[in-house]
Amino acid sequence: MMTPKQLFDIGYHLNTWDLSGQMDTAFQTLSEAGIKWYEPLVKDSMSDDFCRRYITQRSVALPPRHSDVYMLERIAAFSNAELDHDMKLAGLYVNAEMLRPNLWPHEWAVIQATVRLLRAYGSDLLIMGGGPAARFRPHAPEEYRAFADKLEAIGAYTARLGIRTVYHPHMDCFIETREQLDRLMDILDTSLVGLCVDPAHLLLCGSDPVDILDTYIAHVGHVHFKDCRGDLAALQGADRYRAFCELGDGHVDLAGMTRVLLKHGYDKLVILELDATDKPARDSCQDNVRYVTETLGLQLNVK
Repeated sequence: MMTPKQLFDIGYHLNTWDLSGQMDTAFQTLSEAGIKWYEPLVKDSMSDDFCRRYITQRSVALPPRHSDVYMLERIAAFSNAELDHDMKLAGLYVNAEMLRPNLWPHEWAVIQATVRLLRAYGSDLLIMGGGPAARFRPHAPEEYRAFADKLEAIGAYTARLGIRTVYHPHMDCFIETREQLDRLMDILDTSLVGLCVDPAHLLLCGSDPVDILDTYIAHVGHVHFKDCRGDLAALQGADRYRAFCELGDGHVDLAGMTRVLLKHGYDKLVILELDATDKPARDSCQDNVRYVTETLGLQLNVK
């Protein structure tokens, strides 16, 4: 039987450089590796404050206060990636709590501004993360409905500008597990909001990412390839985030993910992602690209 044709391009996330202070080398490294697409976090103060308060990778300290100069310099770097390296912005990732009335107007303004940036760069994807986790008490049905309403409002707004919204289940956020995801997908208007599948976050929360991808492939608008290692059942708190590793060095069935994508003719983007690493960011990037091209047999650019 012939292997189905690959219809998706492969890009790379900027987390490795962002978290190690090496952003000045990111685009040159990716360009040399043959990568044409990149995905960054927006890194506005509100998104970072969400991480500070909810994601247990970080301690609860003073909230970040990024200056307007910082944000403008970041936008300029994205522009130079296009001009100097012919690289394309795949999408932008925004964290928002979405369920606190006093914060929502400010979060909504950040989302709207981000969408305008996406349109200026010719990107058609907004990746939403966030929402408070259920680790203190289970989400009530009305909270699922309120969360879905916010996502649908975002999706309706972005659709008017030709941009697709997807939601990214993530550790320490509103949707972490398969059970939570099923409940959200049962009520979410998927004509307005799609799904971003990140296998490492799902696996670390006790779910089967290959089965989730296969189940919801019709609604998947974005995919991260991310891996994690260690005794996953025993990991707690920040150690779960330290478990992320180079592709192929962990427990995620990336070959299974690939088979599902090829079988269903997935034709959007796959983004290779790694957070902090003990290696130089360049070396980790080369390892990850080598794994997907040599071990998984994928091409970086097919379109």
